[in-house]
Amino acid sequence: MNSSPPFFSVNLLPPEKLYCNFSYWSSLFSQDMQILWDRAHGVPLDKLPKGVSDMIFPYLLLALSDYKTSQINKMNGIGLDNLLSLWFDKYLLNKNGYFELIKNNI
Repeated sequence: MNSSPPFFSVNLLPPEKLYCNFSYWSSLFSQDMQILWDRAHGVPLDKLPKGVSDMIFPYLLLALSDYKTSQINKMNGIGLDNLLSLWFDKYLLNKNGYFELIKNNI
């Protein structure tokens, strides 16, 4: 009897917004969120000033992790490292508390 492998479909397009609870996580990673808001709001992640990108990285990882967890049935087998390399240049930081997809960047 021939058995065919199961059909597997994955949507790797980035979502419009990636949320991160900045207030909660900032108490663990940094005491001064004002630096991030002043220097990073509206700047594409791949164009952030030196040092600021290091500050934002833990938040991006947490946002990606939360998104991946919420999409567990759709993202099974896709690692955070893959999402980072696929999506890093597609987002900017919005001071309203999320990473926003850059318009016309898909």
